[in-house]
Amino acid sequence: MRIFWGFTGVLLGCLLLLAGSGCGGGGGPDVGSGRGRARDGQTGQVPMRETRGGVMPAERDTLLLAYGNDTNTLNAITSNDTVSRAFQRQVYEGLASADYADPDRLLPALAESWEFDEETLTFTIHLRRGVRWHPMNLPNGEPLPDREFTARDVRFSFDCMLNPHVDAAHLRSYFENPDAQDESERYKISLNVVDDYTVEIRWTEPYFLAEEFTLGAVPMIPRHVYSVDENGEPISFDFSSREFAEGFNNHWANSMMCGTGPMMFREWSRDERLVLDRFNDYWGEPFFFSQIRMRCIPNANTMVQMTLQNELDWAGFPDKDQWLQSETNANVRSGKVHLVEFEYPGYRYIGYNMNRPVFRDRDFRLALAHATPVQQIIDEVFHGLAVPVSGPFLPGSSAADSSIEPIPFDLDKARQLLDQAGWRDTDGDGVRDKVIDGVRVSASFELMIFSDSRSFRAIAEMIQEEFRKIGVRLVITPAEWALMLDRLNSKEFDAAMLGWATGWSRTDPFQIWHGSLADVPSSSNHVGYSNPEVDRLIEQLRVTMDEDKQQELYHQIHRLIYEDQPYTFLFSEMATAGHDARLQNIEFYRLRPCIDTREWHSSAPRLQGR
Repeated sequence: MRIFWGFTGVLLGCLLLLAGSGCGGGGGPDVGSGRGRARDGQTGQVPMRETRGGVMPAERDTLLLAYGNDTNTLNAITSNDTVSRAFQRQVYEGLASADYADPDRLLPALAESWEFDEETLTFTIHLRRGVRWHPMNLPNGEPLPDREFTARDVRFSFDCMLNPHVDAAHLRSYFENPDAQDESERYKISLNVVDDYTVEIRWTEPYFLAEEFTLGAVPMIPRHVYSVDENGEPISFDFSSREFAEGFNNHWANSMMCGTGPMMFREWSRDERLVLDRFNDYWGEPFFFSQIRMRCIPNANTMVQMTLQNELDWAGFPDKDQWLQSETNANVRSGKVHLVEFEYPGYRYIGYNMNRPVFRDRDFRLALAHATPVQQIIDEVFHGLAVPVSGPFLPGSSAADSSIEPIPFDLDKARQLLDQAGWRDTDGDGVRDKVIDGVRVSASFELMIFSDSRSFRAIAEMIQEEFRKIGVRLVITPAEWALMLDRLNSKEFDAAMLGWATGWSRTDPFQIWHGSLADVPSSSNHVGYSNPEVDRLIEQLRVTMDEDKQQELYHQIHRLIYEDQPYTFLFSEMATAGHDARLQNIEFYRLRPCIDTREWHSSAPRLQGR
């Protein structure tokens, strides 16, 4: 898994949670209502340079996009979901970015160049000069001074991420030493500011993804914004303190964004829209469109219909039935709307909270896997536009062990496992039960699903019926995305149907599967999985440089997680979408989010969302 900010915002950020449905003015933010506004207007004239797509930028043209449900924060360090990353993608940048055409190749971004000393494990990073932060106001409307991006911002971004009290466990875990004996050994990196445009980052031990994580994992954020409170006063002079973390986690700018990218934040009205304007003083290739407007449309059917009526420029069609049926739409048949399908690196799963007594029993989890009709789901809900997965690595990737077959649908096997594990219906209510630690536990649990996804509901109902046949009661609990994130972060759920956006190249399993994160709030190990042998293999993988040995370790990790079944692994689906025919130069890549909007341009302008 590659994590880069300069181009896609992510990698999975590590890995990113998939939501269910596809993919500045005056005044300060109203934090309570989830509203934020940046300083009025765009800066400078329309850039007289070609865009990444090889054309001159439009003077006025609005790109209309949509999203299903709002995230709970826009903070680039603490957010870890696909919605927030979609918001941030053209606003924030990293020190380097990955090449869409060749994901294993790093391209300079905020770092102009770098060298690596293999003996000292030190990266010397030379920063790009003359990069400006986007303009920003305090909540009282007072403008913050315009600033240049420097090494102080790099140091600050890493300091925030490494503060153990900041809600960034999903990033911090890659830099932590799980075997640390004291606080001085906690992190595997140290950072030294040489001068305003030079930074040294040293690793204390070899790491097989050191270059990716040093240069691409941490989005650069402005010190002059996130180090001060709403009055412009320092939160704390110690960026590693709990006091600073509390101010940072609840920062007044968490409903806004301030980056160095080609688009600058204008407005976020929760449950309504996000608006970005082109930053005409951007250091690199300008964005073609003068504005991006992203509408919050929780109902996926509404989003699809608006796309088919040319009221949106691009939208994912998560419901495969609807995507196929759209082929008969008049605008599709006339060529005004184009339908597309493409590979998307990720997988769906049902995750079980291992802190719940009912899920501590491995045979119970394995029985649930045997009772999950994955192929039927693929055939009936996704019309064959998906493939089963057997574990945490994508089928066809070198990390996946191709000899491991997905667990077959077999209700008799599921019943046999439950019988052998002592799960029986002792009171005749149709639901099995078992005494665990002196308490009778019912084979009943809630399955949290994304509320606005028809396909998630259909999948859950199919599984619910099969579970009923083996004496397990499943209660479907729909929730909006922000609420799902809150429950996952606090581990206040029984089971959840989710997805991980991952990568085709090497990934680090630590973020999701290492036991040191099992009890950490807001970590990506939200199911609380812990297996000492898996931990040992992950730790060995992280310091192994030989690719053949890496593959061997990946396969061992795959098999152990497969045997434990902390997730019921479901499938990896093809992405389906539609777009206005005016959009030009759309290419598809294996690097998430699989499209590069900086390459796009249009054959005719759209003004102010019309």
